[in-house]
Formats: sequence, structure tokens, C-alpha cells
Amino acid sequence: MRNYFFMVIAFILLGINIYHLDFENFSSENGKIALIGVLACLIAIVLLLILIDSNKIKKKLNDKD
Repeated sequence: MRNYFFMVIAFILLGINIYHLDFENFSSENGKIALIGVLACLIAIVLLLILIDSNKIKKKLNDKD
């Protein structure tokens, strides 16, 4: 349950960073910070998805025994 909560937070932060992203000028100061934030949120989402899948696999293996 906690992992899904972090996933929601990551999506909210992703939306905020995309909102602040300057599509016309990525090299501006705010554009760089927003781009780093977007990449960090995407990485966090991928890592959380891997964690959720690994927990499901662990649960299946424990139920099998």
C-alpha cells in the first residue's frame, strides 16, 4: 500500500515539473531544474514499478511453499 502512495506522489510531482517546464527554451535556469525533476520522477516511477512487481513475485513464491 505504501508503494502505491509513493507512486501517486511521484505522478503529482511529475505533473508539477511538466507544468514548469519551458518547452521553447530548455536551457533556461527553470527549464533545466524542471527537466531534472521530470527525469527524476520518471526514474522513481520505474523503480517503484519494479519494486511492486518484485513484491508480487516474492508473495507468490512464499505462497507456493
